This record gives sequence, structure tokens and C-alpha cells, in this order.
Amino acid sequence: MGRSMRFPFGRNWRRYLDTLTPERIAVAESSLREVCGSDTLAGSTFIDVGCGSGLFSLAARRMGARVVSFDYDSDSVACTRQLRARHAPHDTDDSGWKVMRGDVLDGPFVASLGQAETVYAFGVLHHTGALWAALDAAISLVKEGGILHVALYKDRGFHSRSWLKVKRAFNSSRWAAASIAAVYFSWRAAFTCLRSIKRRENMFASYAKDRGMHWFHDGIDWLGGYPFEVSAADDVIRFCRKRGLSAVAFRSIGLMNHYTLVRGARAGGLFDRADRPRSRRADA
Repeated sequence: MGRSMRFPFGRNWRRYLDTLTPERIAVAESSLREVCGSDTLAGSTFIDVGCGSGLFSLAARRMGARVVSFDYDSDSVACTRQLRARHAPHDTDDSGWKVMRGDVLDGPFVASLGQAETVYAFGVLHHTGALWAALDAAISLVKEGGILHVALYKDRGFHSRSWLKVKRAFNSSRWAAASIAAVYFSWRAAFTCLRSIKRRENMFASYAKDRGMHWFHDGIDWLGGYPFEVSAADDVIRFCRKRGLSAVAFRSIGLMNHYTLVRGARAGGLFDRADRPRSRRADA
């Protein structure tokens, strides 16, 4: 799977930036605190792999970390720089928050970054077209005793294969994208309205409670997100264990599996069954 047909993630994130409010930033920061299990990252380094909008880089910086943000998409890089200029103007000299264009599949570039106490790769590695190589690169950025937070689309069999076809079609032409978006958002709006009635809460507005995201822009990101790969949790954890990382937390949420892995630590039994089937995709 190559990169000849890629969804322009950065354009979507730049439009998302117009919707960003202090409340959404606060939600993102709260989400990152929960993921990291700490209220502070002071004195530590944080690498944001595939920074997208830059929202979680900003959250990490507010928590006191020295941040390095990079993305393959030049519009995402521009978006993150815009966010930095708006909310952290004292960091525009790169002293505390460096933003650059880079490819997680570019070995020399990744090696030039050094290693960090916290590496964050949320929902990005499965869009590189080379999931396992990208995960391997992200792992290489983690210091001894450091933590990797990664979220990857779960393998849902037929459903995943069907969505792969939809995503390819969405990216094939503007007409196809408009048609698919019209159908998808009509269904999604109806579903969200029903949930709002059932819960007696405006679920459109409440969507921001999930990591500070936006109902519409998240939908576009899902529809267009291509390349698109999926993985099974036991394969991912086995792959990481071979490279010296142990899983200390795991959650399956919606379409994605969320992993927290530590270099050099013992997982205490997470996915340790030797009789689990091996996946050829994870044996690299």
C-alpha cells in the first residue's frame, strides 16, 4: 500500500482550528493527563508523532514538557505552527516546542530526533501505508523507562475491509467524496439526533468532551483516512514486547485500541498467553 493516494489530513485540521475553543483545549489537556496518569510532564520530553492539528502537542506543552511535533503532511505542520503562535508565542524560537515536517518512515529523520520520556502516536500510524514499520520507528523513539501511547484501528474483519473500499472511493474523486459524505453525514446526523433524544443531551455539542474533537471534522477524518490499516491487539503487544516494550494499560474504545507501553517494564500478565495465534504481519 503506497502513498500515491492520500487523504489531505492537514486541510481538514486547518478547518478544525477555526472551531477550537479554550474549552476544547482544556478537554484535550484533561484527556492527556488521564492517558499519562499524571498532572504534569514538567522536565520531560514529549514527541508527538503525526501531530495533526497540534492540539495534543499544545496540551503536553501546557503540562510542562519540552515538545517535538512532526507530521508528514505540510498542512498539518502549518496548522500546528499556527496553533503554537496563537497559544504559545514564547515557543516560536523552538526552545520549548519544536514543530517540523518529517516522515515516521524516514529512518535518518527519526534517528535525528533522539529519544523521549513520552512518545504519543494517537491514530496516525495506521495511515502511513506501512503500519508495522511505522510502529517500529515510534518504538525506537522511546527512552529506557519511557512510555509509548499509541492508538490503532482494530481489525474488525469484514467491516474493516468494507470501510477500506469506502475510503478508497472517497479519495478517488471530489464527486465521490461529496456523494459518500452526503450519505454518511445524513445517517450520522440521524443517529446523533436519536442519541440526543434518548440521553436528553445535545450529543453534537457533547462530542467535544471526547478529547476536544469536533463532530464534523472527526467524521471527515474517518471517511477520508487513507491509507488505512488495522491490527489485532495481541499482535501489536507481541510486536512491541519483542522490541523491549511491555503493555501496562490497554483499552478497546470504539473503532480503536489504545495502548500504553513502557520500555524495560514488566506488563504483569497483559497478553502473555503463549498459545495466542501469531500474525505474519507482526513478525517483522
